[in-house]
Amino acid sequence: MKFKKKLNLTPNHFTINTIPGDKSISHRAIIIGSIASNTSKFSNFLMSEDCKNTISIFKHLGVSIDTSNSTISVSGVGLKGLKAPKTRLNVGNSGTSIRLITGLLAVQNFNSIISGDTSIQARPMKRIITPLTQMGAKITGIHNKNNDTCPPLTITAENSLNPITYTLPIASAQVKSALLLAGLFIPGKTTITEPTVCRNHTELMLKAYNAKISTQNTHINLEGNHELKNPFSKTIKIPSDFSSAAFFIVLGLIVPNLEITLKNIGINPTRAGLLDILKDMGAHINLNNQTNDIEPTADIHIKSSHLKNITIPISAIANIIDEIPILAVAAMFASGTMKLTNAKELRFKESDRIQKIVELVTQFGGSIIEHDDGFEINGGITPIKHIPTITTHYDHRIAMSAIIASIATKTSCEIDSLDCITTSFPNFLEIIKHL
Repeated sequence: MKFKKKLNLTPNHFTINTIPGDKSISHRAIIIGSIASNTSKFSNFLMSEDCKNTISIFKHLGVSIDTSNSTISVSGVGLKGLKAPKTRLNVGNSGTSIRLITGLLAVQNFNSIISGDTSIQARPMKRIITPLTQMGAKITGIHNKNNDTCPPLTITAENSLNPITYTLPIASAQVKSALLLAGLFIPGKTTITEPTVCRNHTELMLKAYNAKISTQNTHINLEGNHELKNPFSKTIKIPSDFSSAAFFIVLGLIVPNLEITLKNIGINPTRAGLLDILKDMGAHINLNNQTNDIEPTADIHIKSSHLKNITIPISAIANIIDEIPILAVAAMFASGTMKLTNAKELRFKESDRIQKIVELVTQFGGSIIEHDDGFEINGGITPIKHIPTITTHYDHRIAMSAIIASIATKTSCEIDSLDCITTSFPNFLEIIKHL
């Protein structure tokens, strides 16, 4: 599919108030709301394909969920109320869903099978299977050539489950969350230690739902077998997704004569690390109208900036992992060299994102060196005579990053599919067309 949209470069200030709800929080709203003992109502829920699949899964597990536009009502069934599904559970393209929900299914008193699309069926699952097995869970899957285990995952009910003390080999919110969700059902204390603090959406929502959970630096303790309850009488508003906003943050910085204000964006410090990286690169970014409901939000104002590339701190990687593709686009328009390492996790996303980033930067005339766990980008773009052709491997973040690069370079490009964008950002192209 060809993408030819070009931005009007006369001085403009756009306000965007239609960034959809946070995908990570939307998944957790369904998951945690389903096992609470009362009803939860959420607004600004992300009605993307990924999140719709999570809704479908919990309906198959016996949970009543009503939807109306971007508002959902979840009738929680409590810790003991989930029912055996009558069909294989399908997460579609969502790595978050399959890892978190597997943690939940691993401690139920019924058997289940969970899988997804062809991309999901290639994703490594040993990272959750190993600690869940230590809890007593029984999970089997398909062994791949790398001696890992991939979906479909078959989960067999086990009676003898126990809490564990576990140190994560790498910082992973998905692995951490899978263990916390399993630990909710097991009497005793589950303790998790992270190498560095990473996304804490699960911990924050569990605290809001009165779980017996405590955090201290990189240590998390959870007492299981305690009822969860939504304490809010009002509808809970989900912050708008920072990872989705990141594409327009970078666009506003690299296109001349442009200012953009993004409304009600989640700025959880474990999620919005890209802001600090961009500020260190010289970006003009201001936060206004800050609030804090279940998580902090703000209006983010950005304007065109002269960026200078930096070496990305290793400690920042876990909190910018999903934004690295669009950060690479920003690096193309900055001076100097960006060095990014310790991000091998990128090779196990919807695509091998290190490889796809290298292809994207090269296609648009940028200079990049690929490493096993990252890359180096020398700022600046060489004029190209070809039309960039982007193969996304159905990776939504690669597709959207390519579109931002196309606009900023004023170059038409060809992208194999835009359908993948609906997994996280259904109205992305509408906003692009508005600009």
